[in-house]
Amino acid sequence: MSRFVIKDFYVAGLLIGMIGGIIHNLLLLVLILLGIKTRTYWKDMADVFFNTPQVTYWSAQLFGVITSIIMAGYNGVVIAILIKLTGRDYLYVKSVSVSSGVGLFVFMVIYPALGLNFLQHLIVTNYVALFSFIFYGLVIGALLNQFTDFG
Repeated sequence: MSRFVIKDFYVAGLLIGMIGGIIHNLLLLVLILLGIKTRTYWKDMADVFFNTPQVTYWSAQLFGVITSIIMAGYNGVVIAILIKLTGRDYLYVKSVSVSSGVGLFVFMVIYPALGLNFLQHLIVTNYVALFSFIFYGLVIGALLNQFTDFG
């Protein structure tokens, strides 16, 4: 019996990145349900596209979830390109460093360029963001390692 393998690095990165984005959002949801007061990636994405009070509407939050999953997909593509160019050695280090680097780039460059100041939140939000991007990178690395054949 053969296992499922994706040989196209772009499609693999996109699909695996989106799966990782869904898992990332579910992790944030679990943390919120556990009572941890933190901002979520989908709320931040909704804030990019909507103004108050629209950002609190369920339709805006849903849009934020969808766009956060799409952005995670493109982050997966960047990781897959790196793996394709440099090989599979240290796959987890590469996926964690790229996911964390892209996350920090978004928070430090993209958001301020859009006039959004998300870094000045509770300390717990910044730590949740840091560790959830590391978690996302580990998930992407594991899925790329298991279900791809390129690089």
